[in-house]
Amino acid sequence: MPGTVSLCKHRFPIQPPLGSFGRPGDCSSCGATWDAVQAELQRQSEALIVGSSRDGNCPHCTQYRRLFRFQPCDKPWTAVDYEEPVTFLCMNCRNTASDMDREGYLTLLASI
Repeated sequence: MPGTVSLCKHRFPIQPPLGSFGRPGDCSSCGATWDAVQAELQRQSEALIVGSSRDGNCPHCTQYRRLFRFQPCDKPWTAVDYEEPVTFLCMNCRNTASDMDREGYLTLLASI
């Protein structure tokens, strides 16, 4: 898939024998594997983060550093038309914010 543009609206089967919920099968339209599509989405996400980086003062720690895009992950309860706010943080603060976002979500799921 690298180097190509896919306009496929991927459909991964999750019912045996073609796949399962934990291990979806290949796309029924284009044949792309679940892992290949997830890797491509991750690559695109990382390219957006690095490509939009810039120098400046981190709004969290106030240090002058390279700032990277941070946007909290969508949660199951996030409204369809709502987009989480984007901030630009230094790498340390971005990693901390990402960890806190993930931990808060997992803690909430565990309490249900």
